[in-house]
Amino acid sequence: MTYRTVDFLVKGKVQGVYFRVFTRDAAQQLGVVGWVKNDPCGDVVGTAQGEESALAKFKEALHEGPAQAQVASVEFTNEAPLERLQFQGFEKIRNQPAR
Repeated sequence: MTYRTVDFLVKGKVQGVYFRVFTRDAAQQLGVVGWVKNDPCGDVVGTAQGEESALAKFKEALHEGPAQAQVASVEFTNEAPLERLQFQGFEKIRNQPAR
């Protein structure tokens, strides 16, 4: 089976509106693995891996986001085929406080 990987960057009102939770839940429902976290610039970033059809649905979900979000744009980079997944599940990474 062939898988794909892609990095994503979501811009807009995407922090403080449960976007990471939404992303994790969408990924788990679709069988997509990877991670998501808040970026210090106010964006949401991550990596997603899965079957091509599941990844396509996941990408569509990122354009919509949760009801409270206002997605301005979604950028996908580093998309490539994979022979096997590099993650076990989908993790919502909690940002570390600044020191």
